[in-house]
Amino acid sequence: MDRSQIHRVSVADQVASILRQRILNGELLPGTSLQEVPLAASLGVSRNTMREATRILSLEGLLKRSIHRGVAVSQLSLKDVKEIYHLRRMLEIPAILAAKANHSDVLPELRNALNGYERAVREHDWMQAVSFDLQFHSLLIRFHHNRRLETFYQKLIGEVRMGMVLVDRSHDHPLGLIPVHRKMYQLLSAGKLKQCAALLAQHLDDSESRLSRVMDRQAAKRSTT
Repeated sequence: MDRSQIHRVSVADQVASILRQRILNGELLPGTSLQEVPLAASLGVSRNTMREATRILSLEGLLKRSIHRGVAVSQLSLKDVKEIYHLRRMLEIPAILAAKANHSDVLPELRNALNGYERAVREHDWMQAVSFDLQFHSLLIRFHHNRRLETFYQKLIGEVRMGMVLVDRSHDHPLGLIPVHRKMYQLLSAGKLKQCAALLAQHLDDSESRLSRVMDRQAAKRSTT
């Protein structure tokens, strides 16, 4: 790899960061089509750079590519949400139950993710809060000791990232989300795996319900505009 390739990747990462912020801030709404050529021109980058940036965001689940529509901001359906949370329960709850006494390598990382999440929620930084939230849940998957499963989970969780930002931003009492994650960490640290799994199950139920309600409100708002 020569220097020009490194520079091009760096620019693509910067473009991806700009588009990511526009998506997660609600400037680019779900379903919005992105025209690569005019978008590249507006940002002063090449079409290839823009294509690499949209590829990065597609891997994160924020953008979707299709033959007929090109690139568009991801838009989940209620069926998508139901399927995603069904899979999350199938993966996360057994992961907790599979945790052994010797999991000291994961616990410090969980604690760091938890601290970052709590700080971001208090500062109302929803993009960071969701990133730390997803990091916390992704670390739970490591208890399965299956790298392929971890890779699959990352793709799955990427699809729900934007919806979770909307949920946290519109939450009536966002600080109320902190004790649940803190309690899960405490139960896991104490080896109370069944109690932790039960709390996680309730947390996923609540999260799915909140996301479904937010999506219903958005659908109703679109139908009146």
